[in-house]
Amino acid sequence: MASQRQWLGDLRAALELMKQGQPQNCIEALENLCARYPDDALCRALVLDGIGRANFALQRPEEAIKALEDSVELLRSTLGATAPMTLGAMQNLAHALLGIGKVEESLSIGRESLHLTVEVCGPDSPQVAEAQLRLSAAYYRKRDFDRAESLMRKAKEIWEKQGFCVPQLGVCLNNLGRICEERGQLSEGIALHRQALALRRELLGEHDETAFSLGNLGVALASDGQWREAAESLQAAVEMYDRL
Repeated sequence: MASQRQWLGDLRAALELMKQGQPQNCIEALENLCARYPDDALCRALVLDGIGRANFALQRPEEAIKALEDSVELLRSTLGATAPMTLGAMQNLAHALLGIGKVEESLSIGRESLHLTVEVCGPDSPQVAEAQLRLSAAYYRKRDFDRAESLMRKAKEIWEKQGFCVPQLGVCLNNLGRICEERGQLSEGIALHRQALALRRELLGEHDETAFSLGNLGVALASDGQWREAAESLQAAVEMYDRL
């Protein structure tokens, strides 16, 4: 137990490097951690998940997919197919597969992860909302906007029932706005982008996701011919990215 507590702390410290924008340093720290605990399967599985995500951030898709696949396999054998860590690693793998254009593979793993998460956590759990949001991205990429919208609205409803705002609500609002744009429903899309921007300003302040929402609002306004406000929004996005 003491050794596990030790490597958990080291694991968190290594993953913090990725949050700080240092994915290569994160990989090196994770590899060193794994070398110190060569016989601990759970440690290796979580290290592989982190290495996969860091390689994805470094735009090394083949290395990312291999590490994430190995992590899922090891977590299944160590903790079981329905363990929360296993389901989270499956979602990370689905996200990486989507990032390299393997949409059908991403959908298959994402659907399996969502089904198991509902079984384990119940249909109204935040974990289900997270799985729904991730799966919706694959349907959006496939241009199956109806299924993408349905999943996003279900996820949004779950988080809203929690009684407090979470950053994922901004993702839902942003993506729903994009779907409205795709359908030519520009007024509805603009309204959703305004909601996403307001929420991200409140929760995150000056942040890359806030700048992203400013940019999306600007593009939607331009599509609707609202040139002045579009230019102001896009300029504000560029300036915020600059400061960040």
